[in-house]
Amino acid sequence: MAVIAEVKKLSITSQDLQTLVSDISFSLHTGKTFCLIGESGSGKTLTLKAMLGMLPNQLHLTGELLFNGTNTVPFTRREWQRIRGKQIGIIFQHPEQALHPAIPIGRQLVDLLRSHISITKLEAERQACRMLDKVGLKPADILMKRYPHQLSGGMNQRVMIAMALLLGPELLIADEPTSALDVTTQADILTLLRGLTAESEMSLLLVTHDLLIANYIADTIAVMVQGTIIEQGNAQDVIKHPRQEYTRILWEYRSKFMIT
Repeated sequence: MAVIAEVKKLSITSQDLQTLVSDISFSLHTGKTFCLIGESGSGKTLTLKAMLGMLPNQLHLTGELLFNGTNTVPFTRREWQRIRGKQIGIIFQHPEQALHPAIPIGRQLVDLLRSHISITKLEAERQACRMLDKVGLKPADILMKRYPHQLSGGMNQRVMIAMALLLGPELLIADEPTSALDVTTQADILTLLRGLTAESEMSLLLVTHDLLIANYIADTIAVMVQGTIIEQGNAQDVIKHPRQEYTRILWEYRSKFMIT
């Protein structure tokens, strides 16, 4: 099983030398879903930002962040622009903040495509339509003309997924992609992500605070508390036979709301 990305002994400190993330390591494999779980302030979002080259300048990073065997820590802004979006797709937590409110979603998809590859506007529109259809937004040709405020939260999240997948990334990183959605829509989005990951042999890193979501979608789980990974392993092993009391309590609480 191919390793697409690795985090090796990653630590992140603030300007006043406060340790925010401490010596964490994990690997992402092709066609598999890895869930990084933690409460607010656990360091999971900082870890995600580090992996995307999006850490604030005032934070200091040590360790290695490997993508296809290359350490991305010293990457310049231009080097990150070449792979972010194209080789590494991103689904943000709040699509209403990530999507431009004054531009139709179709044009946003077309502009993204044409900013990365040489393609005609007509062909870009065809590809954008196909991707909207693939993520369950139909009729795609009509929805291409809609603005974000004309769509529901779940529909906008599907637009974000379409944008993240449009360039055929090897790795998809999703930051709490269902946190603002109702339970039924959450299940729909998770099912969509699980199916797309299996179909495309893409690696998925999903950041969440919810062990129930991880149980539904993950192959591997890492649990973060106060900047440290306290438990990591096969999803079902971690859930059924947790080594840490924190993980056990987290699962016992969330299992009352099992998604089936």
